[in-house]
Amino acid sequence: MAIEISIAIAVIGCLIGVAGWLGNRDKNVAKDAEWRGSVNAKLDVIVGIRSDVEGIKDTLAGHGERIKAVESSTAQAHHRIDEIVKKKGE
Repeated sequence: MAIEISIAIAVIGCLIGVAGWLGNRDKNVAKDAEWRGSVNAKLDVIVGIRSDVEGIKDTLAGHGERIKAVESSTAQAHHRIDEIVKKKGE
């Protein structure tokens, strides 16, 4: 009879241990899923920022070309103005 009681206590202890393990496993899976979701959201933001930066770089490159053209045109205009001033001064 003492052996039967100790076996029953051991089985009950195992069942309690398994139930606790299963409960904690579900909590850990939920925490892990939440963590992965937040990491994925942050990565999506980073990727979005990266594409925005690439777009800005392209826009700036276009502005650089336009500025060069404006500077060239301005230099030509200054040369023409200087010629006109020299002709009027003569």
